[in-house]
Amino acid sequence: MKTLFKTIEIVNIVAVLFLLAGAYGIAITGFLQITTALLFVVVAPRNRLIYCYFGLVIFFFLIWDYSSMDWLFALPIFLVFFLTFIIYKHKKQLKEK
Repeated sequence: MKTLFKTIEIVNIVAVLFLLAGAYGIAITGFLQITTALLFVVVAPRNRLIYCYFGLVIFFFLIWDYSSMDWLFALPIFLVFFLTFIIYKHKKQLKEK
């Protein structure tokens, strides 16, 4: 489990770095973030925040109409930092045990 959690951390850091690549970077970041979240569910299936994350991801894709990305652009960026928060909060909880 430690190796999988370390992999989750590394993939998340790479995903955050892809934000700097512009439009294509956001698409790659989204793919890496979903992959990271799925791996995180394997590590911590009882974590409620990860299910909130998936709910927000589903909400984003339900309301996205492929043409306007003005205010909706803020949600993927929020999701990147929200998943990072979930991962490091869980890491802190593991260290406290």
